[in-house]
Amino acid sequence: MSLPTSRIAYALDEIRTNGRNTFWWRQRFLTHAVSRYFRRVDDSADRPVHEADWDTLVILDACRYDAFQRAAAEHGLDGRLERRISRESGTPGFLRENFSDGQFHDTVYVTANAYVNTLLDDDTFHAVVPAWRDNWDDELNTVTPEAMGAACRAALEQYPNKRHVFHFVQPHEPFVGEQRLGVRDSALREKALGREAKAHAEREPTSFERLARGDLSKETVWSAYRSNLDRAMPVVHDLLDEIPGKTVVTADHGEAFGEFAWPFPIRVYGHPLGVLIPALTEVPWFVSEADERRDITSEPPRQREQFDDGTAAERLRMLGYVE
Repeated sequence: MSLPTSRIAYALDEIRTNGRNTFWWRQRFLTHAVSRYFRRVDDSADRPVHEADWDTLVILDACRYDAFQRAAAEHGLDGRLERRISRESGTPGFLRENFSDGQFHDTVYVTANAYVNTLLDDDTFHAVVPAWRDNWDDELNTVTPEAMGAACRAALEQYPNKRHVFHFVQPHEPFVGEQRLGVRDSALREKALGREAKAHAEREPTSFERLARGDLSKETVWSAYRSNLDRAMPVVHDLLDEIPGKTVVTADHGEAFGEFAWPFPIRVYGHPLGVLIPALTEVPWFVSEADERRDITSEPPRQREQFDDGTAAERLRMLGYVE
């Protein structure tokens, strides 16, 4: 079967743009070749998150189990920590594996990640609150935990009888905690908002790209990553105290700092799709019980706003997703 001309043209353009970028080639090899092995042999993932028992699901983007375990203890979170195996190693795959197989009209999804708006059908949830658009910090090129917390509280007030998913950016790049490694432009958000995104050659490299080529040490990037999580934890702590019902804190996937894609002798940086190694699939499942549960009702979905793909794409690039 021949490939459509548009796909061939796109692939050739990508190679022309990124042909000298060894990190780009590494990520594409992992996503398009190595991932086939993992999808064929790995069956250890837990059930989709929508099947679990919760009233509110707090998602910390790219949060490793080991990083959360330390942070939960240091910030005094009250609950029970379990280890879960995510169904994918990146947000697009996480959304596909957990929410693309049905309609969840009892659920409101508040998201700082534009993929929720660009990848899932309009009638997937009762409502989607686009914090990636409405609460964006133009200086930091992200949605801060504090702004996300405000958006979550507003959604709880507006939709008191729904399940809620709160999808934070942190600890995913950009690193905006006490230790920062620079702020890069994001193309997915800009594309979704209809603005022209910077060319690949003009953008700043991610911290993981700099780590892979030896410009940054693992200790430096790990410290910034943990600092980013630490900035989010007080907001999560307060939400756990305030939110009625049963709340679970988890992650869509983890983050790799040079671990091998065993059995392949290639190191992994960031979170390429389909690379199902422990660094990318072991995530926290922190359960905060409640004496009383929320009364959850299902209703037809609200009409969802239409976004220009340009803005969403640029803001996803700012977060390091679209290369």
